[in-house]
Amino acid sequence: MKSKKNKLVIGFLGLSHLGLCYLVAAVSKNTKVIGIDKNKNIIENLRKNKILHVKENYLLENIVKYKKNILFSTDFKALIKCDIVFISQDVKTNNYGKSNFNILNSYISKAIKNMNINAELVLLSQVPPGFTRKIKWPKKQLFYNVETLVFGNAIFRAKFPERLIIGYDQKENINKTKIYKYLKSFKVPIISMSYESAEITKISINLILISNITVANEIGIICEKINASWNDVYQALILDKRIGKYAYIKNGLGLSGGNLERDLYNSIEICKKNSLKNDFFNSMLNSSKINKKWALNKFKFISKFLPKNSKIGILGLSYKENTNSTKNSPAITILKENKFKNIYCYDPLAELNMNNLSYKRENSFKKVIKNCDLLLIMTKWDEFKNINLKTLKLNMNKRFIIDPFGVLAHLSLNENGFDYFCKGSIKL
Repeated sequence: MKSKKNKLVIGFLGLSHLGLCYLVAAVSKNTKVIGIDKNKNIIENLRKNKILHVKENYLLENIVKYKKNILFSTDFKALIKCDIVFISQDVKTNNYGKSNFNILNSYISKAIKNMNINAELVLLSQVPPGFTRKIKWPKKQLFYNVETLVFGNAIFRAKFPERLIIGYDQKENINKTKIYKYLKSFKVPIISMSYESAEITKISINLILISNITVANEIGIICEKINASWNDVYQALILDKRIGKYAYIKNGLGLSGGNLERDLYNSIEICKKNSLKNDFFNSMLNSSKINKKWALNKFKFISKFLPKNSKIGILGLSYKENTNSTKNSPAITILKENKFKNIYCYDPLAELNMNNLSYKRENSFKKVIKNCDLLLIMTKWDEFKNINLKTLKLNMNKRFIIDPFGVLAHLSLNENGFDYFCKGSIKL
């Protein structure tokens, strides 16, 4: 694969969710793309038009569409052909949000060893401030690109960003670089700044989102205590232009998925290293822990009134809709603490292979509801909105429903013979 005049060859090292989504965005801009991953199974599946390790809307369709301009390989030597190399491996985190950089550092070393000396190296992975500057590659050819993907809508956000943020060594002229030429093809504002400013910008974006989530969850708790309705409050807030309908202010179960927790943990660590108070960030973390247990607490309360042979149904295992990720999912917490023998689950995407959990997997929500004594709706999948009052009345034995996100709130279940618990509106 050779670069033609005015046609960049761009490499993506690390084909996790992050790498594949931005690879698709790159190849859609009339470029040649090389995708490299050390995992042979990932590469073989991609060559066969299969993606088994990542679930993302429209990802496979886009890879098939642009396949003639993509080379998938496990050979790091292929990087020599690239004008720009993106380090695009998602950084793994533990259950507390702490990052593990072992794989990322390995990929950076492989890139430096195999790249063309004139190529530009761009870090796309999620890192704390100061990380990029320490990479041993000529600073005039080293950059940090802020990613702002959202699971379930990642392809659209990668291909049609609102703006692009690039960190660089400010001693150089960013306008003359290959990465700037490439980013200009998206025809959106390009904001350039120092490495550290770009790195903290990525964290800041998530902190603002976390702040919105935290405020919404805390007000939800208040609503339950004073017999107010968070849904009514929400409808008023989204009409305020300073907040808006796209704000992360839906009442929920704390932070899950790993990405937001990672940057909250990073912020706490930054404060510790710089002798700053971290009370504000710790309060967000504590709020998340409290709100994440909301459904579990309701589950434990209702369990007191149910015999041990009761059928428990859980709809939704992923931490949110449109993803297969179950990382830090509140539904998994309930499965771990469940003492019932008859527990049935359904999720359209999530794959859960945990030998220490006792449950039966069903292939539809109807089978879960059948003869159910207690139903929990733990993810806002669109198909769950199709559950109607008639189905619930005809199929459920007892009429306990825990629905944190209000998926079935429109059915007025408390007025139709159910004990319905929706976060931010019902108090015990």
